[in-house]
Amino acid sequence: MTIATAQSWKHLPPPAVRKDLGFEGTFTAGESERLLRGLVPMEMEDKWFVYFEDEWLRFHRSWTGAFIYALRLERSGGGFRVAESWVNRDPQQYKGDDESYDRQLLRFLIDALLLGRTGAVFPMPRVDGNAPDGVVQHVYVGRAYPERAASHDDSDSPDDDS
Repeated sequence: MTIATAQSWKHLPPPAVRKDLGFEGTFTAGESERLLRGLVPMEMEDKWFVYFEDEWLRFHRSWTGAFIYALRLERSGGGFRVAESWVNRDPQQYKGDDESYDRQLLRFLIDALLLGRTGAVFPMPRVDGNAPDGVVQHVYVGRAYPERAASHDDSDSPDDDS
């Protein structure tokens, strides 16, 4: 079993401009173990590098190394709970500006990429243009998870707080 560390992939330091994300979550002991392993890209088409260090689960884009999301995890029972979270708001590193969507995308990244939940559904962002859902998902997530996108008008989209 490989455990991701800061030395596993190139990455940038935390951005100067960031915003509280208000992400909430609790994880069982088994889920926490998987979170702590992180994720090291096998190739550039794997869009995310994730590792745990100093109480923080850190989500970086693999191509640029930009530090996009951070979750501070606290022990809770046998697992963890999210005690604090933030999202990168440096427009030179990340163009996102919708905390609600960022919470949904972060939940998807956790469920699909770290916890391996095959039922996780990609939260389709509102995008301009006519790109097929699979292309949009590939830009956000890469090849590491099969296409299974929720329509941006789908009333069953992920809960903002989970």
